[in-house]
Amino acid sequence: MNFFITGLPRSRTAWFAAFMTASGYPCLHEGMNNCNTYDEYKKKISGVNDSNTGFAFIGNPLPERPVLIIHRVGRMDGVTGMTEASKMLGNIKGLHVNFKDIDSRIIEIFNYLTGDDINMSIYNLFKNLNITTMEEMDIEAAKRLVDDTF
Repeated sequence: MNFFITGLPRSRTAWFAAFMTASGYPCLHEGMNNCNTYDEYKKKISGVNDSNTGFAFIGNPLPERPVLIIHRVGRMDGVTGMTEASKMLGNIKGLHVNFKDIDSRIIEIFNYLTGDDINMSIYNLFKNLNITTMEEMDIEAAKRLVDDTF
């Protein structure tokens, strides 16, 4: 079973990609990056998972996959487009979790996404890590992908 994780930037999407991969569920971070079309993105994620902030702007591209939606109030207030993106997250069907509740709900989250039990040893290695990414987004490719989606 493949899954998606989404939220606004700085909602632990990179952390989830690393944690889920270490737990045996290969997970991209920002898999839409550098994809010019929806078909290109679908090929890229075939057989893997994706933890992606882009769904806040386009919704869930593959509704058959379970989706974790992370809500983080206040982090991006006032940033262009983020208020609307936050509203769009509320329309995605899936498991909605507040950012501050991730750790207390991690067993539920893991089971929802994978159907399996969490390995708490792996989680304990990751729970206090601050994982960030230095990858630059290809803005033009993102625009083409969004245009192709609608």
